Amino acid sequence: MSPITLSRETIAMPAQPIKFDPHGDVKLQVGRLEDSGQILFTACSRTLARVSPVFERMLFGNFAESKSNTTSGKKEWIVKLPADKAVPLAVFMYISHGHLHRVPKTLPIDELYDLTTLTNYYDSTRILGPWIHSWMESVEEDVRDSRTSLSKALWISWELGHSDLFERIAHKMLMEADGPYGADDPTFQDLSMPPEIIERIDAIRLDTIQAILDIFQDMVEHLVVVDEKPRWCHHAEWMGHHRCESMILGSMTLCLVRAGLWPLPHPEDIEISIIALYRKTTSLIIHDIGKVGEKPLIDHRKCNPGPFILSQVSKIINEMESPVTDIHQKLMEEQIQRLHQ
Repeated sequence: MSPITLSRETIAMPAQPIKFDPHGDVKLQVGRLEDSGQILFTACSRTLARVSPVFERMLFGNFAESKSNTTSGKKEWIVKLPADKAVPLAVFMYISHGHLHRVPKTLPIDELYDLTTLTNYYDSTRILGPWIHSWMESVEEDVRDSRTSLSKALWISWELGHSDLFERIAHKMLMEADGPYGADDPTFQDLSMPPEIIERIDAIRLDTIQAILDIFQDMVEHLVVVDEKPRWCHHAEWMGHHRCESMILGSMTLCLVRAGLWPLPHPEDIEISIIALYRKTTSLIIHDIGKVGEKPLIDHRKCNPGPFILSQVSKIINEMESPVTDIHQKLMEEQIQRLHQ
């Protein structure tokens, strides 16, 4: 068998078809000629049909690529697969045709993503079983902080049935996203994703940001309250002065201005992560007027909203919904069962 170099950047393509089966009866024309990535694989049609119900329907059903429709009056049976990539399909061929020594023991995230999207399409991810453990060992270590890398790792953990890693990556994406994942990004929109997970991450992110901003909106409303209503200051008197609230309000708004959060923005306009917003809002140094008056001194330090704000923001973060729902967990269990069939 002619060797094939497993690399996303370059594929060493021999002049002759790569023969995964010396007695193979079908040639797979992989990739697009205009992409300079077209290559021929010689394979056994019955082997492909055994490992993939999609190949079975394609090669022996009523499709245009089937043997009955393509070999009548012709010498060769050629099936065109322009949407498939040569590298992941080569790994698929190594496994399905029994060349197990050629299957790579490790795969970077990009290549593992391509492989799992391919096996998902051909409904044959179960054939990856013997290599899943070794491949998954490096995924969490290899995942980068880029949105694409995280999204690919999320898909890989979903397709290969690693529920714990799936939940950790989904939570990481939620906490570290500096904007919605689903908005105007053609590269991202083309990625395979588990159902409804990205939509939930985006929705929970917005809800959490809104809840944090609401703390400060409510705080402002308390500090500017009229005399007929309960006041924020612990020592406020009926129709008394507002020095305490004025000091706190001025200090808080100045802090928010310096943090880039005043006037309070709409959550959709926040271009930082939940983690970054948590750090900004819990590190505000709000000043109060301290102890004032003649003895006995009136201590206004208890009026400082800093501890209250910290506790409220922390409560919101601690009580955030998980992007992984019961439905996701049920589907994951079904995927695990399929992988072990």
